[in-house]
Amino acid sequence: MGIIVTRRLSTSSKCIFVFNAFVALGAVEAQADVKLQETYSTYQLRGLSRQAIHNDLHRVAKRDADGIIEGEVADHWDWNFKFAAIGDSCQVTSDEIVLKLKILLPTWVDDARADPATRKAWNRYFQELKAHEDGHKAIALEAAKQVNKLTHGATAPGSCTALERSLNKQIVESSEKAQDQHEASLPLYTLE
Repeated sequence: MGIIVTRRLSTSSKCIFVFNAFVALGAVEAQADVKLQETYSTYQLRGLSRQAIHNDLHRVAKRDADGIIEGEVADHWDWNFKFAAIGDSCQVTSDEIVLKLKILLPTWVDDARADPATRKAWNRYFQELKAHEDGHKAIALEAAKQVNKLTHGATAPGSCTALERSLNKQIVESSEKAQDQHEASLPLYTLE
């Protein structure tokens, strides 16, 4: 007897920075049983000085309860497990895991017209912001690998419902904990 379970998990790894538009959608294999889809978007900032860019950020950037969102990696998980009861145990007979990442970063449209000091400040700021967002992406990809290892062929004593609950809890908790730890390590990046 098989049981099919589909779950969705959405988390958002937000960074309170200073800078977000639709660029591309790609699909690649994260691992044999994990599919990865990435969507990149940006928002445009204008200004010929650090202060002008900073002011534009406060005018156009996405916001939440914590303030301005300069960059963001939002992850959305879809998983579908099939289970089979075998005696007093349950086994995952097939699994399909999809990780969708939506990555938001700023672009500065006045780069060519600005002075070298402003370009240098922007480049430093953007590289630090991108590195931080890449950290969130790496955590999500590592979580996908761990989910694959955890679920593929998993067998546990007891009911399939208990195994399903256990897998769902482990997937959610491990991903959220790692993202929260990365966010807590966030240094404050500025253009100043």
